[in-house]
Amino acid sequence: MNSDDTSGSPTAATPTEAKPIAIDRDRILAALRGAPAQGLRADELVTLLAADAKGKHRVRRILSELLDDNSVEKGPGGRYRLAGAAAPEPAAPTDGGDAPATPTLRPGQIPGRLRVHPAGYGFVVRDDGEDDVFVPARFRGHAMDGDRVALSTWLGYKGTEGRVEAVLERGRAKLTGIVREVGPRGRRAQELEPDDPRVAATSGTVILEDGGPPARPGDALVAEITRYPQRADEPIVARVLRVLGDPDDPRTEIEKSLICGDIPVEFPDDVLQAAARAPTEVRPEDLVDRADLRDRVFLTIDPETARDFDDAICVEPSPRPGCTRLWVAVADVSHYVRTHEALDREARVRGCSVYLPDRAIPMLPKELSSHICSLNPEVDRLAMVVRMEIDGHGAVVDPSFCAAVIRSRARLDYAGVAAALAGDLRGPRARYREHLPVLEEIREVARRIRALRISRGALDFELPEAKVVLDEDDPRRVRDVVQSRANPEVKGAYQIVEDCMLAANEAVARFFGERGLDTLWRIHDVPTDERLEQFAELANSFGLRFDAADGRDPKRVRDFMGALDGRGVTPGVKRSLHFLLLRALKQAQYDVVNVGHFGLGARDYLHFTSPIRRYPDLVVHRLLKHALHRDGLPAGGPPPKPPTRVELARTAADSSAFERRAMEVEREIVDMYRAFLMREHVGEDYEGTVAGVASFGLFVQIESPFVEGLIKLENIDGDSWEYDEERMRLVGRRSGRAFSLGDTVRVEITSVSVPRRKIDLRLVEHLTAQAEHAAPASRAPRRQPKLRDRLPSKAGDGKRGERRHFGKPNRSDGGRDGGRDGRGGRGGSRGSKPGGRRGR
Repeated sequence: MNSDDTSGSPTAATPTEAKPIAIDRDRILAALRGAPAQGLRADELVTLLAADAKGKHRVRRILSELLDDNSVEKGPGGRYRLAGAAAPEPAAPTDGGDAPATPTLRPGQIPGRLRVHPAGYGFVVRDDGEDDVFVPARFRGHAMDGDRVALSTWLGYKGTEGRVEAVLERGRAKLTGIVREVGPRGRRAQELEPDDPRVAATSGTVILEDGGPPARPGDALVAEITRYPQRADEPIVARVLRVLGDPDDPRTEIEKSLICGDIPVEFPDDVLQAAARAPTEVRPEDLVDRADLRDRVFLTIDPETARDFDDAICVEPSPRPGCTRLWVAVADVSHYVRTHEALDREARVRGCSVYLPDRAIPMLPKELSSHICSLNPEVDRLAMVVRMEIDGHGAVVDPSFCAAVIRSRARLDYAGVAAALAGDLRGPRARYREHLPVLEEIREVARRIRALRISRGALDFELPEAKVVLDEDDPRRVRDVVQSRANPEVKGAYQIVEDCMLAANEAVARFFGERGLDTLWRIHDVPTDERLEQFAELANSFGLRFDAADGRDPKRVRDFMGALDGRGVTPGVKRSLHFLLLRALKQAQYDVVNVGHFGLGARDYLHFTSPIRRYPDLVVHRLLKHALHRDGLPAGGPPPKPPTRVELARTAADSSAFERRAMEVEREIVDMYRAFLMREHVGEDYEGTVAGVASFGLFVQIESPFVEGLIKLENIDGDSWEYDEERMRLVGRRSGRAFSLGDTVRVEITSVSVPRRKIDLRLVEHLTAQAEHAAPASRAPRRQPKLRDRLPSKAGDGKRGERRHFGKPNRSDGGRDGGRDGRGGRGGSRGSKPGGRRGR
């Protein structure tokens, strides 16, 4: 779903503080003495020492002190080891030569990940987190985009520059593109024309060797690299992995994204066989060690198109004066998906369900996700249940937990709930009449929960999301791209359920926190000072007072956002500021070290309410069962042995990575559909808002259809343009004319590239400008943008250049049972929870 330091409420229960483990120099040195030869990263030390939030920062501070006094040294990969300790042995030579099988770093070289620009130059994102290194094209050698490389560096005119000395690890294994035939008749050969121009910038040629499926000229395909270039002028050699067919079919582009994103689509045979053996109904033996809650009136409330129902809600009077009892039941997936068995192994590899405009790719087979693990109406289902007493201030009092069996009384949807609560019980809505008193009680409980969360500073960004509307008869046809969740009544119904799920997630998190138990926390760390200072500069340039120090307090951030409506800020500027503030925040992730959740204002938070579609929730269920069983409470039978802290840390890292993988593919496919739709509108004019400003152009958001495009500098006539980084605007050197966030412009669609997800625009007219930004060019600071900000993160200087500079933040969260926990998620996919699936 779509934040709670309960110390902010006088009525909230006070958690018992777990005694932190003392972190000092001796403990860190002892840990490094027992470390592998290559050493340990700072995060690995934090996990090894079981450091809490304060301990995490102490570890990093002490490491800095130990570096200063030469007690430790920092090696490749940002790993720390005792000074003078033996470095790991270099890789053994291959059978065929003297070169090592895996190149190693030499003294003075710096490791990092190379990002190549289509023009040939690149930047290396250093492993140690220091500033990126600019690599001129002539010093890139045979390294490709995405490779991990070893660099030698020097101080150049515009900052640190470098030369690639060795490729440590290849970053790309697959390429997509179109087949072309080359060579004279009788000796024709096939080459791949890559979709990504950064590949062409690397070697220019991709030769297709024999041995793969036959492909015809013009076919779109995915190829696997079989030989990487060893010199700058050598071609890439690849073998056809899969022929996708017509490049003009959006389904071809979807397959490219899924294959290159390593998204598992089909379930292996052993998983399908295990799913086929799953029971179709609750059996008598399943009821052992469970509370029987089938007499409670549980309701499921989900999107109209949902096919799996993770959660159900029940409210009833509480024995505590002034309280209402809230039950949240969550599908007990762990009863059917056992540790280390086929279903569990596949769920872990997938990490989460993936939601696309034309389909959902589930984490679990339908026999579980849509049947025995789904809380379908009028059938018995196993569940893990959280019981909470909600007081008049919205605080959770005396929560309890158990394994149970329930029976949902009805399957309701957001639109129906919204209509019923508004008094519309006509026609098909008549069935909501019997549930209306319960729905009104749930709404009142949710209102109290939300009010408390808002009072402590939970952030809620009003950010529009793109919803792709496909033709029902022909999914290859894109009818429109619109903003999702536009109806405020439906959004209100969604928020009712969201509030209840957030309360359950926090209650379970406090259970683990109070007992000092290991779990998979959902964390969202405090923003960095640098990002906050950048945002403060920009806000101040709009005449909006924002102190960077206030950005470390979620309540003050929320107060600033809430005050925008009363400050005469236009909707375009407000939206842009929301994007920029969201960009300043860190990305929420999973971890075994709890640093709290900034976006929710919560000291303890985790994911519990979506085990059908998120693997971390499944792990938390198992850990909760283990704790309940130890305490003699209903746990659904003896649970498996819990994973070690090291195993949990690995699961946390994998789950965060798989979540990002799914998010990137979801976003890329939505952008593909946007480009696909706009191919038919080249030459047409649209009104839009400047949503992002970069050194190479303006990103413009068009409202209808809801798409984004880039106006390159050369497509803005009448002046030469200078980028004002502090105010994030383009200023004409001669005229002083400025383009700023929130400006209204009229643009023409000039070209569209579906493979590159790019929509190119030309400025037709500058309709309205923000007056406070119309300063003359002479007053504009002449700061150079950071090197990393000048490098687009996707093809060309196109659609995703703003990901690094301004534009859309990288979002990992949003929507049902988690919402925008720091960063929101894509919404509106078929069968998905609105606003995103993975939650806060």
